[in-house]
Amino acid sequence: MATRSKKSPTDLASVKGRLHTRIAKAPSLFIALDYDGTLVPIAERPELAKPTEETVKILQTLSTTSGVCLAVVSGRNLEILRGFLPIPNLVLAGLHGLEVWPLVDRPASRIDVHVVRAGLDRLIEAVKEKVEGGQLPRIEDKRHGVSFHFRGENPPVATKMRSLVTAAFREIEEGSGLILVAGKQVLEARPEGVDKGTSTLAIQDQLAPGSLPIIVGDDITDEDLFDAYAKKGITVRVGGGTKKTSARYALKKPADLVAWLGEIEAVWRERGGG
Repeated sequence: MATRSKKSPTDLASVKGRLHTRIAKAPSLFIALDYDGTLVPIAERPELAKPTEETVKILQTLSTTSGVCLAVVSGRNLEILRGFLPIPNLVLAGLHGLEVWPLVDRPASRIDVHVVRAGLDRLIEAVKEKVEGGQLPRIEDKRHGVSFHFRGENPPVATKMRSLVTAAFREIEEGSGLILVAGKQVLEARPEGVDKGTSTLAIQDQLAPGSLPIIVGDDITDEDLFDAYAKKGITVRVGGGTKKTSARYALKKPADLVAWLGEIEAVWRERGGG
């Protein structure tokens, strides 16, 4: 997979005109968006991260626009994504691409989920054993993945929780089929061989070949996405500021992305794509 050296991204607002010209000339568009921290602000608890009416409206519009394939690619599971985004024409990829609707062939579809589930059960049990009456991190069980959340905890407590989860994972890692990935105030155990970049490339190859990719994320796991599209398309990191990233461009916050999606829809409609 091609990669781009990590550097500070360019403020998208400063090159918006050039990007809109590129979009207007594209034969079709493939737009792939992360959910938490990208489409919606990070919430104290995952279940509170609901999209605004404006966000749902623009996603509904884009998902029914001729020449546009719109996907949300998230660490959330498919059921949760459907609950937040009940949009019939929207492509959804949950658990970094382990779960995808509509179905597409991809490396993740050949993973033995029974082995994965057994490994996750061992990990949860190992974490609980290590706590020994102390404070557990909040555990979000996604069936084929588990997240251990530290958001809202005092820094020393969060650091202790992170060390505890890491130590527990090392104990069960061999033969588990799992990897442990750090995110924003979270550690996530997920199947080895599953990442947003590989999954999204497979989705585009089968549902929107030849389209101009517009790829947007905000977290460490989204660097897989940016790396996958390093040599093509438009890659954008939300909320990264001057932080080093493989994405070429940056937006400050989810509201800026939602506004830009509206502009993309207008550009596409005016050029006769809608």
